[in-house]
Amino acid sequence: MKLVIIAAGQGSRLRTETKSKPKALTTINGSTIIDIILNNCRVNEINDILIITGHDRSSIEKYLKGKWTDLNIEFIYNEDWRLENGLSVLKAKSAISKNEEFMISMSDHLYFPDLMNKVKKSSLSATVANVGLDFNINDIFDIDDGMKVMVRSKTMLVEAMSKKLSKYNAIDVGLFKCGYNFFSFLESLNKAGSCSLSVGCNLLIEQKLLGGVDIEDSFWLDIDTPESLHFSRNNDTISKLIREQDLN
Repeated sequence: MKLVIIAAGQGSRLRTETKSKPKALTTINGSTIIDIILNNCRVNEINDILIITGHDRSSIEKYLKGKWTDLNIEFIYNEDWRLENGLSVLKAKSAISKNEEFMISMSDHLYFPDLMNKVKKSSLSATVANVGLDFNINDIFDIDDGMKVMVRSKTMLVEAMSKKLSKYNAIDVGLFKCGYNFFSFLESLNKAGSCSLSVGCNLLIEQKLLGGVDIEDSFWLDIDTPESLHFSRNNDTISKLIREQDLN
């Protein structure tokens, strides 16, 4: 199985903290987010990683040169990185075999091996894609900015997804497992002139093809604002979780 890491964006909201470098290179307690994600892959035996770059692609490539040599890391440049993030996913299509399942991760979401394992082992027998979901909505750091989701509890099928939902029971954690046919949904959107991952998910929802995976008590944090970055650097739980990882 391959992991597609979307690392093409500029990260404008974090610019005051990152000085315009890619969000994947943001450091938390001595470790970058990209290193933590790659360690998740190593632990879960996901050995093939496709990193979709865009803004300042050379920084990510230079940083990872000579590191994580036990993993097969391929860099794919998205020249349309200013546009919707679904285009970054489409850039990975040629590197994934037909009928092959794969995963998608945001490059600014902090999480650890246990969460990745829960999404990885989920079944796509009745869905085209599954998304990790946090049902502990009262514990979300910045719920106003979260991708809100309404899920049918018995079937775990997603019924609605939007940051503007007024009624919801979970938050999308930014980690997906997909079947190869997810590309066809994104391609149809691209032909229509819009190709965001969230719109692609809503297209699946219309056909009852997007499933949810309960991450239970697994930790995660979306780090895309100065406030969330400051929180991550001053949180004892995060510090402990990072210390427990083998990031060498």
